[in-house]
Amino acid sequence: MRARNILLILSFTCGLTAAMGVIANYLVFGAYAQQDARRNVDNVVSHINHDLKLLIDGFSLQVAIQSTLPQIRGYLVEGETDVTPVLNSICELSNSSLCYLLNLQGDIIAVNDVAEKERLLKDNFAFRPYFRNAMSEGSAVQLAVGATTHRRGIYFSHRVKNEDEGVLGVVVNKLHPEVLEQKFDELPGIFLLIDSDGIIFSSTRKDWILQRMPVQNLKLNPVVWPADAGPEQPISLEWINADTVQDSADNQYKVFKQKVSLLPGWDLVYLNAYNPTTWGGEFWHQVLYLMLAISLLVFSLIIFLYREGRKQIEHRINIEAELRRSEARLLQLSEVATEAVVMHRGDFILDFNLAAERLFQYPGDQLKNISLLDLFNAPDRTEIEKLYSHSESGFECDAIRLDGSTFNAIVKYQQTQVDDEIVGISCIRDISELKEHEQKVLYQAQFDELTSLPNRSLMREKLLSAIVNAQAEDSLLTLMFIDLDDFKWVNDSMGHEEGDELLIKVANRLRAVLGGEHMLSRYGGDEFILVIEGQKDLYLTEEIALNILSALAREFRVKDRSYYISASIGIAVSPSDGTVPDEILRKADTAMYRVKASGRNGFSFYTPDMNKDVVRSLEIGRQLRNALGRKELSLYFQPIFDVKQRRVVAAEALLRWNNPKLGQVTPDEFIPVAEQTGLIVPIGDWVILEACRYAQSWREELGKDLRMGVNVSPMQFRDGHILSALRSGLTKTHFPPAQLVIEITEGVLIRNDEETAQTLNQIKLMGVRIAMDDFGTGHSSLGYLKQFPFDSLKVDRSFIRDLEDDKGDQQLVIAAITMAKGLGLRVVAEGVENEFQYEFLSRANCDSIQGYYFGRPVPADEFVELVKTCNEKYRYDLFGSYIAPG
Repeated sequence: MRARNILLILSFTCGLTAAMGVIANYLVFGAYAQQDARRNVDNVVSHINHDLKLLIDGFSLQVAIQSTLPQIRGYLVEGETDVTPVLNSICELSNSSLCYLLNLQGDIIAVNDVAEKERLLKDNFAFRPYFRNAMSEGSAVQLAVGATTHRRGIYFSHRVKNEDEGVLGVVVNKLHPEVLEQKFDELPGIFLLIDSDGIIFSSTRKDWILQRMPVQNLKLNPVVWPADAGPEQPISLEWINADTVQDSADNQYKVFKQKVSLLPGWDLVYLNAYNPTTWGGEFWHQVLYLMLAISLLVFSLIIFLYREGRKQIEHRINIEAELRRSEARLLQLSEVATEAVVMHRGDFILDFNLAAERLFQYPGDQLKNISLLDLFNAPDRTEIEKLYSHSESGFECDAIRLDGSTFNAIVKYQQTQVDDEIVGISCIRDISELKEHEQKVLYQAQFDELTSLPNRSLMREKLLSAIVNAQAEDSLLTLMFIDLDDFKWVNDSMGHEEGDELLIKVANRLRAVLGGEHMLSRYGGDEFILVIEGQKDLYLTEEIALNILSALAREFRVKDRSYYISASIGIAVSPSDGTVPDEILRKADTAMYRVKASGRNGFSFYTPDMNKDVVRSLEIGRQLRNALGRKELSLYFQPIFDVKQRRVVAAEALLRWNNPKLGQVTPDEFIPVAEQTGLIVPIGDWVILEACRYAQSWREELGKDLRMGVNVSPMQFRDGHILSALRSGLTKTHFPPAQLVIEITEGVLIRNDEETAQTLNQIKLMGVRIAMDDFGTGHSSLGYLKQFPFDSLKVDRSFIRDLEDDKGDQQLVIAAITMAKGLGLRVVAEGVENEFQYEFLSRANCDSIQGYYFGRPVPADEFVELVKTCNEKYRYDLFGSYIAPG
């Protein structure tokens, strides 16, 4: 066949194809238009449903918060204080029409100020599902018409518990449905909320409210009504097909319906106005005419090209051989390439290389039996088509192998001419390993490798965004700087491997406390940062801080060792403490150091005066470094009075510091600094030596049985250092070990049970006595008394201070003395300042008493005279009988 005839047939075929393409495109575009329109409306319905869920969740959360208010709990327990102002405030803040409290029987016992208040206070709503469900499940949401007010309402309820988890009653907020209806008034269609019987509870069409939605059976016959339809009238809608209704004004609506997840049995119905432009109609007929005109233009162009083509045939025949030779060379190159090369016309695969077979795992010529677009994973084939049509240099997508597995691929696409035909060449390369590497690098750049928490870099980025959001929403942002107390000791003593494992457990416990609600990150070392957004007050911040301290106080098990961790938490609040990340972090860090200085294991909000405290703390550290060498430290001694012997039998050595620059610095200021800097170790050694020296010098005048008490720091226990300090002090002064008492606090015991127990047992073998100081202020003092070899305990002054007025403190002190006696321990009461306290403790069988009632701490040169005066003054017992000294 001559080339001219071939060109003629080809031209005719192209014209026919163009005409068929016009018709096909018209049908396809029309179908796509309907699909897009339905998809858009489906998205609107999902958005409405999502907004409805957010609204219900938001009000449910508000009622849950209300159930924790102290005024609500207090009224349900005592019922004395008028709670109406609180309920008025709740209704005003939550935009509710009615706020009230139900007791355990379902009676309304309190309600906000409304016109029906007197009638409501006489009603019982135990029959209401929102009461029953709240009592059984904790909370409930119910849509109903008020039994008393006869007005529609969305009822949000939540049970109220006391601190012992006992149920006190139920708090209820009634929200008027107009909140929903106003929210959706701007929608182009009609919003309906109907129950399982088709009753319309809420709608943007006010005249349809509490009417019935017509129900259509499966065969599209006339409306089928439920047997219990009741007096409600159906709204004026008529079904004209499976998803379209028409009202009395001949307006047509497409019907879309979704279940409301938070309201079982309720449906969200959306009626979207029928638009011929969107759903198909005259518009597409006009499109058809336009496309036909274009096809005529194309056909005319084909005729013109046919005429011109005759002139070019000879020339094309000449270059055809060269083109085929080029194609052969290209094929050879593609066969040795590592990238898959696919030649295709549109999405019809013409040819491919061996690399394509290996990459997609299709044997033989099976690749030619599938569409090019079937090699890619996309929600819609049009997505890949768009990528091809808009890509010039290449694009990334997910590709699919024969077995269904997917991989990341990069596709480079270009067009070329083969055999007088424009075809596409797609080069496809597997970049899965590259993507995995990129993701790993990105993860390592943003997350802590040890704990998998966001790292410092990601935290700063998110903190800046959170500050901007807080300013836009006019809410508070809280930053907690969490520093683990004495964690360095774990790494130094147990090794970094054990320390890392402990850090992982700490991070996991913090995650459990927060429940994923707030951003927790690892700032570095043993420091964590917690950012809390969207607050209106700081009650939640305090609650979270207390929960964190409580969670960390529980035992950690690492490699069969027990650890007890505490933390110091500094808190800064934006915008009051700043709107720049570095400023907020610095102030939270400052507040954290205030907690450290105050004894650790607590939290503190930043205050402006803390900067002065930080400066003073730094100056204290500088001056304290050479205080021993400059002989600025001294010991004061306070007598300890034996109740039965009626005389002073012991003394406690108390450290004092007088600095030329700072003046008299209190122990509460410089002891924490000494512990943080490690200076407490040499200072503690000096205290032991000096206390033993003075006690040995007083034995002749004050009795051979005079005991000397010395406070020791947890840091002195590291690596068993306390043992060498005690041996050195006792050896140099010849003071009897049995007369020396070391007083330790719970901070010594929380580090490691096994090693601490070994150290304390070795101290006991030396003959030195051990006393637990500040008993009753820690978390687990009773367990320590049973676990470790104590000789005595000292009841903390906080229980003695209000002994005369507080019956509870009296019972606690008696219980502590009884318990100690049962364990064979002596009891020393601290902080005794008046005669009532002294007499009460004497009758309670307390062994010894220490406090201002017998004498304040005095320098060493005044102590002997103080003891003699005290012994002479209290020589008679409680009943006036004389007791000889000694």
